[in-house]
Amino acid sequence: MIVCPSCGQEYGRVGRIPVLLPHPDAHVDLWRRQLAFVKGQSEHSLRVLDEQASAPGLPASAEARLRTLAQSVRDQAHEIFGVLGPALGGSLPTGEISLPRGADTPINDLHFLYRDWGWESAGDRENEAALDAVRKVIDPVALERTLVLGSGASRLAYDVHRLCGATETVVVDIDPFVFVIAEAVVRGASVKVTESTANVNEARRAALSWTLKAPAGPLDEASFLFLFANGLAPPFLAGTFDTVVTPWFIDQVPTDLPAFFDTIRRLLRPKGRWINHGPLIYKAEAPLWRRLTRDEIFDLAGRVGFRIERWSSESRPYLVSPLNGRGKVEWVLTFEAVRQD
Repeated sequence: MIVCPSCGQEYGRVGRIPVLLPHPDAHVDLWRRQLAFVKGQSEHSLRVLDEQASAPGLPASAEARLRTLAQSVRDQAHEIFGVLGPALGGSLPTGEISLPRGADTPINDLHFLYRDWGWESAGDRENEAALDAVRKVIDPVALERTLVLGSGASRLAYDVHRLCGATETVVVDIDPFVFVIAEAVVRGASVKVTESTANVNEARRAALSWTLKAPAGPLDEASFLFLFANGLAPPFLAGTFDTVVTPWFIDQVPTDLPAFFDTIRRLLRPKGRWINHGPLIYKAEAPLWRRLTRDEIFDLAGRVGFRIERWSSESRPYLVSPLNGRGKVEWVLTFEAVRQD
């Protein structure tokens, strides 16, 4: 338990990860309700698949495919509960689960875990391409004390920490369904998670089981720390970090980019650097005037006190699953900016 010395607020943990969010108990309660919701969804899916697989006159091949999908749903639910259940602790709510808007798809981002820690074993090179893009634009000087905002499944943070001279890395996110499993992997666990698809290309590839593991071994809490915290208002003093990294973050999370860029600047020491990697795909509800281009991003960064050092952009495959070969091509912007004082 962490206690704020000024206000007395207590901050618990989910598994080993401190929950440094406003009203931490409310967040943990929401995550428990989401886990209960996933349980209910899985049970509903299993009933539907069983009914369809038992339909009279169904070809044997179609029945086998539906049974395989049902088993993958069962396996995935068991695997998620095996990690998230003990981490969240306490009993799950029962009955009809009410979730706020936007919180009713808690496992939609599992594909980031597959990609970051599993697909590489099937020849996927997206992680390698992301690391290469970052290393091409950054000064070879060591990153030293590093903060990663919106770290998610955390593979880029893991690779940058190991290979770019970070002395201590703090990773921040608010999604327990990805973050808790990522933390277990980074600490050295091998976590089995099943990937399945309703869009089956071949009967034998309706589902695949991935063993998620850190390819270069574990990192301990002394050098690589996970925190549940608000990436828009990280709970750190000014000048705490030598480097701030924003992977696939600035277009999706902040609604006030000038204020967010100023937050990054505040967190950095003088001459500290900001590394960004990701596209500029704004949420559908974002007004057109707020959907800044690369040129506008660079201009804004300059106006709040950054100098863009190096940058690159390119289109590349994104989340192309080895399970069914489906994914997309995404334009990705990578740059390094230095705080000016």
